[in-house]
Amino acid sequence: MRALVTGCGRRLGFYLCEQLVAAGWQVTGSYRSERPELDRLRDVGVELVQADFTREEEVGAVVTALAAHEDLALIIHNASAFEPQAADPAVQLAQFEQFYRVHMAAPFQLNRALAPALARQPNGGIIHITDIYIHAPAPQFAAYVATKAGAHSLAMSFARELAPAVRVNTIEPGPILFLDEHGDDWRQQVLGKTPLAREGGLEPIWQAVQMLMKNDYMTGASIRVDGGRALAVI
Repeated sequence: MRALVTGCGRRLGFYLCEQLVAAGWQVTGSYRSERPELDRLRDVGVELVQADFTREEEVGAVVTALAAHEDLALIIHNASAFEPQAADPAVQLAQFEQFYRVHMAAPFQLNRALAPALARQPNGGIIHITDIYIHAPAPQFAAYVATKAGAHSLAMSFARELAPAVRVNTIEPGPILFLDEHGDDWRQQVLGKTPLAREGGLEPIWQAVQMLMKNDYMTGASIRVDGGRALAVI
């Protein structure tokens, strides 16, 4: 079986590719920017496709790469764009367009093009990685959260449209892995309002992926993997 993981260049996408290969999957990964660590994925047999998801034709290159295979059984929409909202309204609009293309338009294009291939598998599935903050949007991240919420709505629409042949679910991460720029004060503030009081790491997301793939009676479901963080923000 083959899985497509978008945004495989670092962090969660990179980790999921490694775990899928270790579990016996064939993996195709898309990435935006070349980086030295991608050679680790090439060394274990991951097929890599460079694609900027803000450009429709480059998303099409991912579809073309998958057309050479007949074993696609899983898509994980992990590619993401993130930055705080700019002060300049003109820049805000450009940010929104970027987030929309990455979080909504590209997944829509991929789902529409690859659903027939998934439907040929006995347990074809799509997983959208969203965010717990789609339920409690912060103004300073309005464009990011709105388009992640759009990704959630898109997933629910596809869950209804593609059933029963293809199952579509979402995973909503919380504080699983802080960014390098997150200072100690900010980290402690977040963890202080997280019931499990610790950073989750990437393994819990992989556990959720495995559960969604093994349980063939789940579609249209959203799983929060956040240490209970949503209890403090929703």
